[in-house]
Amino acid sequence: MDSRHPARARSGGTLHLVSNTGQENASADEARSFRRYPLWRVLCLNGLTVGHYFLGCAAILVAYRSYPLVGWPLGLAYLVFAVVQLYVLMPLVVCPGCVYRSVRDGRCPSGLNLISARLCPPSASAIEFRERTHGTLCQSSLCLWSWVLPAPLALPGLAVSFSWLAATLTATVTALTVIRLALVTKRAVCSHCLARRWCPVVRTRRAA
Repeated sequence: MDSRHPARARSGGTLHLVSNTGQENASADEARSFRRYPLWRVLCLNGLTVGHYFLGCAAILVAYRSYPLVGWPLGLAYLVFAVVQLYVLMPLVVCPGCVYRSVRDGRCPSGLNLISARLCPPSASAIEFRERTHGTLCQSSLCLWSWVLPAPLALPGLAVSFSWLAATLTATVTALTVIRLALVTKRAVCSHCLARRWCPVVRTRRAA
């Protein structure tokens, strides 16, 4: 795949990527690609993400309700980490090399390409996008940690001062993480993404 992401738009909301040897043929099981994700999808995904972060923060705060000097710094630190890694680091580190930065009027599933366009110029290659899963502190790992961290952070507080509200919040945010990984990301996001044919996350799923 050409690292500059050459692309050709069709009518409607579809677009076919073109390699150096010609246009790629989409496999029979691939869903339609969105050159511009519908706004309602983008808003729903961001609403779900922000809700996930605040729910995780609430789970931590309630779990340490008897120890506010621990709970508040821990909960707020988690919230800041989650928001910054997605809405600041992702647009600066990953998005510049994504196909959606090179597609005119394109809009990715989260709309982060629009934020990235205001923060930095596009990259001449896709290396940042392809390598976002490499390393212990890679961007994909940080994103995953932002989903799963509330549960392990809340558990010590639950062990010291158990409450059903904190347990319910912790269980809910854990279930939400599983649902997002198994259903939302796979079916509503990745299946329509222009970058799925060279995305390391999608390739790993196919290999599995």
